[in-house]
Amino acid sequence: MFKNLHTATKLFILCGLFLVALGVATYQLVTEKRIAIDFARKELVGVKYLGTLRDAYVSALIAAPGNASTGSPPKSQTQVLAALASAEATAGRGMHTAELAAALASKLAELWARQEDRTRLDALATARRLAVRIGDDSNLTLDPDLDTYYLQDVVVSKIPILIGQLSELQSLLGRSGGADSRSPESRAGALMVDGLLRSTMDDMQRNLASAYAGNSDGSLKRAVDAAFTTMLSGSAANLDVLKARFDDTHGMQFASTERPDVDAVRLALDTWASAQIELARLLQKRIDGLVSGLNGSLALIGTLALLCIVLAAMTYQHIARPLEQFERVVKKVHETRDYNLRIERSGDDEIGKLAAAFNDMLSELAAVRAQESSDHLELGHVARFTTMGGMTASLAHELRQPLAAIAINAHAGLRFLDRPTPDVAEARQLLADIAGDVDRTTQVIEGIRSIFKNDTHNRSLVSVNDLIPDVLALAHGRLGSDRIAVTVALDDRIPHVVADRVQLQQVILNLIMNGADAMAAIENRPRDLAITSESRHDSDVLVMVRDAGTGIGADDMKRIFDPFFTTKSNGMGMGLFICRSIIESHGGRLWASAGAPHGSIFHVVLPGAGDPSRRHVESPSVASV
Repeated sequence: MFKNLHTATKLFILCGLFLVALGVATYQLVTEKRIAIDFARKELVGVKYLGTLRDAYVSALIAAPGNASTGSPPKSQTQVLAALASAEATAGRGMHTAELAAALASKLAELWARQEDRTRLDALATARRLAVRIGDDSNLTLDPDLDTYYLQDVVVSKIPILIGQLSELQSLLGRSGGADSRSPESRAGALMVDGLLRSTMDDMQRNLASAYAGNSDGSLKRAVDAAFTTMLSGSAANLDVLKARFDDTHGMQFASTERPDVDAVRLALDTWASAQIELARLLQKRIDGLVSGLNGSLALIGTLALLCIVLAAMTYQHIARPLEQFERVVKKVHETRDYNLRIERSGDDEIGKLAAAFNDMLSELAAVRAQESSDHLELGHVARFTTMGGMTASLAHELRQPLAAIAINAHAGLRFLDRPTPDVAEARQLLADIAGDVDRTTQVIEGIRSIFKNDTHNRSLVSVNDLIPDVLALAHGRLGSDRIAVTVALDDRIPHVVADRVQLQQVILNLIMNGADAMAAIENRPRDLAITSESRHDSDVLVMVRDAGTGIGADDMKRIFDPFFTTKSNGMGMGLFICRSIIESHGGRLWASAGAPHGSIFHVVLPGAGDPSRRHVESPSVASV
C-alpha cells in the first residue's frame, strides 16, 4: 500500500513521523527535567522551613534567662510562633509536619512560662524530631548529589543533635558547683554527654569531608569550613571544662574559675545558619543548571525540527514536484502520442539528467515520426515505445533509490531521537546524508536488503537433563557459600524439548536462586534443595525445584507470579513473572505449591519435541498438588 502512494504523500508521512517522534522525545525530556526540578525545589522549601525552625532554637537557648549573647537580638516569642505557623501553612502543606509543629509551639510556650532545664531539653527534642521530619518529607534525605546529600545530613540531623547535647552539657556545667556534683549519677551523666557529643562531632566531620569531596569547585568548603571548625573547637573546649570539673584528681578546684560558656551554642546556631544558606545556594544552583539544560535542549530540538521541515520542503520542491511533472508529461504523451511535449526541468542531479534524456527521446521520436512514411512510422512508433518502456523502467528504478535512501535515513534518525537521551549529532548527520543519498543508489538498495533480512529463530532441540547440570555449575558459588545441599534426580526417559536454551537456563537458575534466598535465614534444619525431572503424560517434561525454606503464605501463593509483587525486602517482583512468561511462550506452564513439611515446590512443565503442535500444557491446581 505504501509503495503505491504518491511521492509527496510518502514524504509528508515520513516528515510527520519524524516530527511525532521528535515531539515524544521532547515530552519525555521535559517530563524528566521537570521531575528533577520539582524535586530540588521541594528540597529548597525544606531548607527554608529549617531556617524558621532555627529561630525556635535561638528562642529556646539564646533567649533564655542568664544566656547573654553579643549577636543580634533573637526574635520575640510572638514572632517565633507566628513564623513557625506561617512556615507550616506554606512550606508544610506538602509534608506531614503539622502535629510536630503544634507540639513544638506548645513546648516553647511551656518553656517561656517556666525556664527549666528539663522543659528546654523537651523542646529541643521536639524541634529535632520536626527537623528530621522536614528532611524526610521535603526529599532532602533523598538528595542525589554527593555534596548536598552529606551537607543536608549535617543540617537536618547532626547539628540539631549537637545543639541538644551542647544544651545538656551546659546544664551539667551550670550544676557542677552544686551539692550533688560529686554524685555517681552526675559523673555518669557527664561521661555520657561527653561520649555522645564527641561521637556527634566525629560523625559531622566525616560528613563534611564527604561533602567537600563531592563538591567539584571547592566552593562548599570555602563557604562553611571556617564556621564548622570554630564551632567544633568551641564544643571541644566546653567538653574540656566538663572533664576538668568532674575529674577526681582535681576535685572542684575549677568551679570558681571556669564558668559555663554559651558561645558554643551560639556558634552551633550560627554555623547551622551558614550551612542552611550554603545548602540553599547549592540547591538553587542545581535548579538553575537543570532549567538552563532544559532550555538548551529545547532550543536544540526546535532547531533540529526546523531544519527537518526546511529540508522536507526542499526535498518536496526539488524531488516530489519534478516527479509529479514528469508523471503528467509521460501520461499525456501516452494518451496523445504528442512527442513535441517536453519536461520543464533542468539541472545536474539525477532527475534533471533523466528529464533531459527523456526530452531527447521525445525529440527523436518526433523527428522519426515526421520523416518516415506511414508504414515506417508505425514500425518506428512501435520501436520508440519499446524504447520508452525501457526508459520508463529505468526511470522508475532511478526514482525509487533516492526515496528509499530518504526513508532509511529518516527511520535511523527517529531511532536516535527515540533514545532516552536524543543523539542530536547523529540525527544531524543523517539529515545531511539525505541530501546526498541520490548519488548512492546502488549502496542504498543493498543496505535496505540487509536491514530487512530475517534472522533465524533461536529455538532448537534441548535436553533438560543436560541443561540442569550446567545451571547448577553457574549457581555453585552461591549454593556452596550458603551451605545448601543439592539433590538431583533426573529421569533418562524424558524427551527433548524445543526451546531457547538460554531462556530455559535462565528460568531454572532463577528458581534455584529463589530457593537459596528462601533458605538463607534457616538455622534449625538442613538447607536441602532438590531438583527432579520426569516424564508427564508420556510426551511432557516435568521439572520440580523443591526447597526447605520458609515457604509461601496462602495469600502470597496467589500473587507470586504477578508483576512487581515480591516477598523479599530487596526484590523487584519481576523474576517469577518473567519466568512464567518465558515458559508460557514455549507452550508450557509454571506454578508453585507448598512443600511438606517445609518450603515450596516450583513446577515447570514443557511439551516434548514429539508433540510440537501443542500450545498449552494443563497443570493441576495448587490445592491438588
